[in-house]
Amino acid sequence: MFERISNSLRLRLLAATLALVAGALALAAFGFDRVARGVVEAAVKDHLQARSREVHEAVLRYQRERALTVRAWSEAGAMQLTLDSGDPKFAEDYLRRLIQDQGGSIAAAALTGPEGTLLAGVRAGPPGERRGVALATQHGRPLNLRVVDQALSGGPATADLMTLSQVDAEGGEEPVILVASPVLDFASDIVGSVVAAISTNAMRRLLDEVRGADGDLVPVVYDATRTVVLVPPALEAGPIMSVVETPAAPGAMVRTAVAGSVPLLSVRTDLDPSSPRWAAMMLEPEASAFGPLGSLRILLAVLFLAVLAGAGLVSVWALRAAARPLSEVTGSMARVAAGDLSTRIPGRYSDELGALVGSFNTMVAEVARSHAELQRTEALRKEVQIAHRIQTAILPGNPAVPGFEVAARMKPAEDVGGDLYDILSFPETFWVLVGDVSGHGINSGLVMMMAQAAAYGTIADDPNRDPRDVVSAVNRVVHENVRNRMGRDDYLTLMAARHMGGGRFVAAGAHQPIFVARRGATVDVIEPVGPWVGLTADLSSRIVSYEFQLGPGDAVCFITDGVVEAQDSGGTLYGEDRLVELLRAERPAPAAEILARVFQEVEAHAAVQADDITVVVLRRKIDDD
Repeated sequence: MFERISNSLRLRLLAATLALVAGALALAAFGFDRVARGVVEAAVKDHLQARSREVHEAVLRYQRERALTVRAWSEAGAMQLTLDSGDPKFAEDYLRRLIQDQGGSIAAAALTGPEGTLLAGVRAGPPGERRGVALATQHGRPLNLRVVDQALSGGPATADLMTLSQVDAEGGEEPVILVASPVLDFASDIVGSVVAAISTNAMRRLLDEVRGADGDLVPVVYDATRTVVLVPPALEAGPIMSVVETPAAPGAMVRTAVAGSVPLLSVRTDLDPSSPRWAAMMLEPEASAFGPLGSLRILLAVLFLAVLAGAGLVSVWALRAAARPLSEVTGSMARVAAGDLSTRIPGRYSDELGALVGSFNTMVAEVARSHAELQRTEALRKEVQIAHRIQTAILPGNPAVPGFEVAARMKPAEDVGGDLYDILSFPETFWVLVGDVSGHGINSGLVMMMAQAAAYGTIADDPNRDPRDVVSAVNRVVHENVRNRMGRDDYLTLMAARHMGGGRFVAAGAHQPIFVARRGATVDVIEPVGPWVGLTADLSSRIVSYEFQLGPGDAVCFITDGVVEAQDSGGTLYGEDRLVELLRAERPAPAAEILARVFQEVEAHAAVQADDITVVVLRRKIDDD
């Protein structure tokens, strides 16, 4: 065989070509693998850093919100009534009603006198109960707690990690976060305190919500002494303790081998300076983090073999073509001269003839490409126009509902937008829908129309249904069609609000904040909560509802992120603060005027429109309108 290769010019050229291609591919694959591993490692580290910060911020925000709740409780008149009368029923009745609204996040709460003695207390009742349980047998018990002493002395607010039994003697040894707030009399003197136990079990459920759809990620929260280590409810903290106790600098990615498990990668945050000094950590199995790299290596190997095989076939073809007669060149040029733009002269020639053939083929290919591109562009333009007309047609033309002024507008960033709004009116109620599909363009517009159709069908079937059912139904349709059938990763944020009568609205779904402009120059900003739509097949257990009330003359403004994220030439966002100032007025303007002013300000602020902009304004009418 070697003698045959040596005596054949064609075989020698083929062998040399394959050797050069194989060497170049091997060198490129090695370099690419090194670069890819570095990129993947950096991406994993950045992702874990971001998610660990997200967990840390969520826990601190959760603690701050509960502390604000305790402060609000301390300012209630019921506390002062109990302190003045000595009768615990005022404070206990108040706390029994409100502690159940916390969904188990506050396990127990108590009112103390100026000496730190328990005057009234409640514990959270079982799920489903409307009221908590009074600690009637524990009246007069001294609460020797640092947080209570701080509150009674007027010192700065703090939080301590203790056990539930410190507040509720029958509460057991569950670790809780104790916070306290002073009770002030009419002379602003401290006459008592309200102390509450924030449940760490509820914080574990919070970690499960923060983790979301990333099932391979494990969020962990621990205090400075690592006495309390919190993980999602489905997990146990024991196997993770070795990772928590491994010394590591904040922000650094550390690989830890856990007994009986695959190695774990972790990134942690620094300890928070405020008590109880939480730190957060995000873990991910190494196999899961670097799984894409293994797939990439397999793909590279397949491509290596495919390119090598292709190079061999091309080399054989090129060598065989070199012997074809010149008449083929003449015939091809004649067909092109007659107007056949599909004809090409085979590119197997060299020297001056090869240069001429190459130039001629390039010229014909460019003419043919320009002609085909013109035809495709015209067809695409017509398709976009049709999509734009369809999308515009399904938006409400002149929405109107009894008792309200309504003004709405959607301005897409491209011919077809990914924003959604709808006003659906029925004899006894009406609905407001606002949503935003990821990205913009034709694909986002199709998902938008799909979501609008699903929402309308669900609401029309029963206009008095729970808004959570609407969000859940849209999620099922979008997930099935977009994820499973189309194989795309589009998703959307969706808020569905139903008017219950008398200006009261019940809403569900995560979206942009809701801005309520009230008479008296105040603006309430309501932060919707809940998961995004389309990421998982079933969201029914994670969707929560929330409410807001419009008084006569009040106005509510629903937006998509194209409003607050509009950037000027320096990259400064329009932001929520500007929108709040625009809406702030002693008496809210008519809905149409508010809508026009919002678009005027955002368009003046933005250097270019980078995203779809949607605004829906409802103003409740009053008698003198």
